[in-house]
Amino acid sequence: MGIDWGSPSVLVCLIDAHLSRYPLMRPQDVYKLLYQGVLGPKHAISSPEEFDVQLREEYAALLANQCEPVWEGVRPDGALGRLNLRPFKARSGSPAALSHACLVTARRAWGTPEHLREAWATFVSLCRARRWKTFSLPQVLALTAKVEEQGYPALHHSREYAKAYRPAYRLVGREWIDLFGSWYLGRRSLGE
Repeated sequence: MGIDWGSPSVLVCLIDAHLSRYPLMRPQDVYKLLYQGVLGPKHAISSPEEFDVQLREEYAALLANQCEPVWEGVRPDGALGRLNLRPFKARSGSPAALSHACLVTARRAWGTPEHLREAWATFVSLCRARRWKTFSLPQVLALTAKVEEQGYPALHHSREYAKAYRPAYRLVGREWIDLFGSWYLGRRSLGE
């Protein structure tokens, strides 16, 4: 049975989990979260070779940080998540293994554009009902008009989010996490 992306309770749980860690999220960041959770990482991989090179370069340039969570689910079922590179590096994670896991994850069918439209419509409805005071309804509606006009494209994180949190992660299927080593065992994270 698949995820009901139109379920308000399902989306509230997922978004609240991320808001608790990233209170400066903007509607654009929620859209990115839903886009990733519904459609997976395929949009981020135009060429496996380029993807691998970019991952290795970003990994090499990052400072390791054990204080961040290694894993953050982007789907209500926890089957897909953001593997944060700084704590992964702090635990001596292998960029080659991560690249392989990401590429395999990208080949999997996660959801459909219709699921994304359904998830976003549910988020907009929740904002209209004032579920979150964090999100300005005019901003949500302006973003809605933009993504509808552009056919629900992939978006970057908001400037505020990028500046505050310096996101550095890759999307990977949950089944790969334990294969990266015992550094993950027993750790709790978002989306579980």
